[in-house]
Amino acid sequence: MKMIVAIVQPQQLPDIKEALLTAGFEHMTCTNILGTVANQHEEHKYRGASQEIFLFQKIRLEIGVADEKVGEVIEALSSGAKESGGSGLAFVTELSDCVKLGTGAHGESVL
Repeated sequence: MKMIVAIVQPQQLPDIKEALLTAGFEHMTCTNILGTVANQHEEHKYRGASQEIFLFQKIRLEIGVADEKVGEVIEALSSGAKESGGSGLAFVTELSDCVKLGTGAHGESVL
C-alpha cells in the first residue's frame, strides 16, 4: 500500500477532485495549509504599514491506495492539475497498514 500526498493550489481542487472521481478514486482527505513558493513573495499594505507575505494558501490531499493503483492516481492528479493551469507536487510513501476502526479490518481491503 502507498500513501500519496499532493500539494496543490486551491483553484486546482475542483478539477483534481473531478479527475480522481472519474478515475474511480472516491476517498481522499483535503487540508488547507500554508506553504512557500521559491523566490516569490507579495507586499501588502495593512492600515498603512507594509507587510511582506511569504506563505501562500495551498491544499494538501492525502490518498491511500493499493500499490498497483499508484500510477492511476498520479495520472488523475496530473490531468486535473493541468486542466486548471497550475502545478504542484505529489509524494508517494510506503503505507505499512490501514485499519478500519469500526470493524478492525486490516490491509488493502479497507482502501
